[in-house]
Amino acid sequence: MRRSIASGLVVLLLLLAGCAERWSRPGATEAEADATNTACTSEADVAVPPQMVWQMVEGGRMERDRQCWRDGGTERCRTVERYIPPRFGWVDMARGQRDGWRRNCMAEKGFTFQGYRPLRLD
Repeated sequence: MRRSIASGLVVLLLLLAGCAERWSRPGATEAEADATNTACTSEADVAVPPQMVWQMVEGGRMERDRQCWRDGGTERCRTVERYIPPRFGWVDMARGQRDGWRRNCMAEKGFTFQGYRPLRLD
């Protein structure tokens, strides 16, 4: 079950990555906006280095599983509980600052944020 949750999260992240930001500037094409966004992202990566910390990314919890079976003509059930411990992982604490740097870079170049464009599968 854990593996299916992990693979589902990977698929979700890939879909979210496909929802790229839309930036516009009068007279600029979508390709120019994407290229400028890539350049600003590179600048932000240099200006604000990662600050990785080890922290809890998912709290511990109890999981209940109801198991039922037939015993003759009677249905019998039992509930099995098990504890899922907290999950820890590396988290980049500078991600918000880096994103702010990138957004400021885009604004300085005359672009305005227009929202997100849907995933394109072409």
